Formats: sequence, structure tokens, C-alpha cells
Amino acid sequence: MDGIFKFFKNLIESYGALWLIGQGFGVIAIVLGFLSYQVKTKSKLLFLQGAVALAFIIHYLLIGAYTGMAMNALNILRNFLYDRRTKKGSTGKALPIIFVIVQAVMCLFTWDGWYSIFILAGICINTYCMSLSDPQKVRKSILVTSPLVLVYDLFARSIGGTVYESVALCSAIIGILRMRKKENAR
Repeated sequence: MDGIFKFFKNLIESYGALWLIGQGFGVIAIVLGFLSYQVKTKSKLLFLQGAVALAFIIHYLLIGAYTGMAMNALNILRNFLYDRRTKKGSTGKALPIIFVIVQAVMCLFTWDGWYSIFILAGICINTYCMSLSDPQKVRKSILVTSPLVLVYDLFARSIGGTVYESVALCSAIIGILRMRKKENAR
């Protein structure tokens, strides 16, 4: 037990208490993210992904990874607008294009370093895929976007983000296979 306390004491001394609290918000995002890829409707997927983004906003802010924070803030707005658009039956491509442009501008303003390009690429691809009406295609997009964001997380020292992207990959694969079995059973 003494070793555990010493471990956390060393972490706090090295990175600070806020960094450690920020990593805790990464754990919350992991749980919400796993759940999000198991839901059946796009509306529920977008809502849970918004909750994941909120946890990551706090996470990235506390660990000093501002590009990740900005991308997730935009994701909340994007998911809300995409959900409203879906409920109205709209499928226009203007909204995804606008979001990709805004994401690129925000990345420039919050640039953490050369590795910021990875989260930008992952989030931009995700923005396009989230505009699609098929939740299965959204799950499949995670197979491309998560590795890109994972690179950013590694360089930003985001333990929560690194684990999240790894879990998201596994969860997306499970969701893809589970939904495929249900579709084949019909």
C-alpha cells in the first residue's frame, strides 16, 4: 500500500495535482466512450460522444493539451448540430465542411506542436464520418481516426486519451461485429 502512495506522490511532484486530476477525467471519458459504441441509434451515439468530449475538454485543459481541448469543444457543438440535422431529415454536406474549416483554424490557434496535426486529421475525418446516417459506418471510421488521435495523445502525455483510443478501437470492433450479427439474423 505504501508503494501506491509513493507512486502517486511522485506523479504529483513530477506533473502536479491538476495533471493527475486531468487524467481522472480521461478515465471518465474511457467509460463513456466504450458505452457510446454499443448504442443502436445515431442520436444516442452523438449524445454519448458529446459527453465523452466534455470529459476530454476538462482532461486536456488540466494536462495542458490545448489543441485536444479545442477539438473536443468543437465536437460537442458538432454533435448537437448533427443530431438536430438528422432529426429534421437533412443530409447536406455544408455543415461538415464548415466544421472541418473551423477545426483547422482552431488547431492553428491552439497549436501544441507538430503532433497537433494528428488530432486535427483524426477529428476532421471523424467530422465527415459522423455526418453519415449509418452508425455502422461511424463505428468503422474509428478504425482510421483513433490511431491518428492516439499519436497526439502519446505526445501530449495523455494517459486517458491513449487508453481511450485503444478502448475505442476495441469497442468499435465489438460494435461492428455485434451489429453485423444482428443484421445477418434478420
